[in-house]
Order: sequence, then structure tokens, then C-alpha cells
Amino acid sequence: MRCSIALLGICLLAAPGYCQKSSSSPHVSFANPIVFPSEGPFPTGIASGDFNNDGIPDLIVGDNAASVASVALGNGDGTFGDWIGGCGTSDPSSVVAVGKFDGKNLDALANDIWGGYAALCLGDGTGEFPKTELFPVNVSNIVTSFASADFNRDGTDDLAFVTGLNGLGVGELYVYLSNGDGTFRGPLLRTATTNPVAVATGDFNNDGNQDIVILTDDNTDFGAYVAVLLGDGTGGFTSPIKFRIPKYHGNDIAWASALAVADFNGDHNLDVAVTFIRDSDRSSYVLILLGNGDGTLRKGATSHAGPDPMSVAVADFNGDGIPDLVVANDPCSPSCGNPGSISVLVGNGDGTFQPPQTFSVNGEFPQLTVADVNGDGKPDVVTANGDSRSITVLLNTTPWPEAKH
Repeated sequence: MRCSIALLGICLLAAPGYCQKSSSSPHVSFANPIVFPSEGPFPTGIASGDFNNDGIPDLIVGDNAASVASVALGNGDGTFGDWIGGCGTSDPSSVVAVGKFDGKNLDALANDIWGGYAALCLGDGTGEFPKTELFPVNVSNIVTSFASADFNRDGTDDLAFVTGLNGLGVGELYVYLSNGDGTFRGPLLRTATTNPVAVATGDFNNDGNQDIVILTDDNTDFGAYVAVLLGDGTGGFTSPIKFRIPKYHGNDIAWASALAVADFNGDHNLDVAVTFIRDSDRSSYVLILLGNGDGTLRKGATSHAGPDPMSVAVADFNGDGIPDLVVANDPCSPSCGNPGSISVLVGNGDGTFQPPQTFSVNGEFPQLTVADVNGDGKPDVVTANGDSRSITVLLNTTPWPEAKH
């Protein structure tokens, strides 16, 4: 047996002392970017998963100017086949996600940038989506982020998403429970949020039930907050437990842009990483909010990140069993001098991170997903480059330490 990697990049211990590793380098490396054309002219949202059940990660990519989100099946060596399938409402989609909602094949989610719907597309196991279910939302809002988890512990993924007025103004959180056959009950929870930026799931009070965490950016009082809603295991949730984040970082206004969830300090409580962009010079940072194990959070360390981080993910890039962060860096404009890139922040295991290591994606306005696309056991990074009509694959070439048994 080898050490396996969880979705959050944490080594799963099969027995005491299992998967202990020799010391690893804080440096990571990637092969030269593999770049290929996107299906649509402005690829934005991107997610990965196995749509044709061959054990190889595939891609689904939303596009601000295409009629549906499209799928590219992985070849297992870091390359991908022709674009097939499609998920959406026939309007462009800027946000996509995946989940398994009927207990069969991997399914896809896509928003509608004209507002009014979220689309769930049931997969047939080949990369095609023969059935689509639409979830109506406030017509003036669009879905800004999806999440899926088994909220009522019946073995099937349920659905949560947040909406806003193009990411601004008053939005809502929707929760739908799956019937296990691709149909849903709900929304069982529909509650107002302010300027929702992102939503994620995890067990924040260690009771075995999946909870919801929302990142908002509140323009009305120049502050952001992270809210945790504790799940009861039946699909019900508590009122939001909010952690307020000051808008100002030094003398600059800072804008919350993305969040990720993992145990960053090794205390077995889930923590939250929030990326921020500073208004004056577009520099950025990551704030870690440490979990107390009861759904509340406390302020942790602040680390530098790459320029203009617009998406973030967690994985163990150097094989030391400690979760790292990767952010996709969007250039604010040609005059800013920030070409599209990703930055990896290697975790120290105590809630702090090494300085960012930045890698070009040979494209502009990237959004990222993480998956092992060449089957070597290491997490790779794939970006959808909105202003370059391209997809970039960065294969992880970091030397990993040997596991000790």
C-alpha cells in the first residue's frame, strides 16, 4: 500500500506511524506548460472529475461567451481529447462544479450568467449529459459558487450554492437535498447573505455532519466575513456563526476573492484560507482563520500570495503530508505587469506558509483546478485562461520523499 491523498491534500493514516515521510523540500516544481485551445472564446470556470469512469480525471470548463460548459476527457498523460458534451441552460456559464447526485456517474453543475437558474446535468458515464435539471433563483442574481456534500447522511451528494447580483449586492444561500435519483427536495434552506463570494463544505465541529462555510465581501460597511452554518445531519443548519474580517489591510482596502478549507495547523480541526486583493497596488495575501472545533474561528497568520488571486485550492504538492495552497493570479490590466500565473504556498504544518513560488501559465485571467492528470500520484494544476482562449496543464515534477513504514 502507498500513502493516499485526500481531497484536501492531507495524508490518510491507515495505522499509527503509517505514511511517515522523510524530510521534504519546501520547493515545488512543474514541467513546461501544456497549452491547448479551449472550446469557447472566454473560458472561465473550471472543475475536474472522472466523467467516463476510466479512473482518469477529465475537465469541465465554463465560458462567458459559449452556450454551455464543455467536457474534455483525459488521456492519462496530462493531455486531453476533443471537447464533447455540454452542461448549461443554453446561456453562457462562468462557474462550474461536479458531484454525484444519483449514485451513478459523475454529474456537472453550471450557472447561467444572464441570471435566473442553476443547472445540474446528470452524467451518463461517457462524458455526455442527457438530462438537465434547472434550479430557479432570483432572476436578478447569478450563482457565484457551488458546493456539494452529503448533508443528510443518506450516501448521496446534496447541493448548496450562493447567488448574488453579478457578485455584488444582497444574495442568497440555497440548499437542496437529493432524492438519490437525480431529483431534489427544496430548497430546504434559503437564507439571505451579503455579497456572497464563495461557498464550501466541511465538518467544522467534528460531529460527523457536513457544515457549510460562506465567504462574503460586504460593501455596505467595508468589511468581509466568513460564516459557518453547522449541519445537524438531517439537512438542517444552525444560524450563521460569523467571523468578521476588516476591509482595511494597513492603509489599503482589501477585497476578499476566494476561500479554501483544510486542517492547516494539524490540530484535527478544519481551518479556512481566504485570499484578498489590496486595492491600491493589486498585491495580495492569504489570511488563515483557525478552527476551534466548535464552528467558531480565530484569526491566524497572514501570508503573501501571488498577484491578484481569484481562485484557490488545497493539495499536498511536495509530498510531506501537509496541505499547501495554490492560487490563480489574474492580471489587473497590461499596465500592472502581472501575467497570468499560479502561485504555490507550501504549508509549514502550523498554519503558516512558505513564501509563494510563482509559475507562468502562458495565458491571461486564469482560474484553476487541481487533479492528478498524468497518474503519477502527484497533484497537478490545470487553468482555464479567460483572455487567451486556452487551457494550461502544469504537471507536478516536485521530488517527493519516500514513505517510511
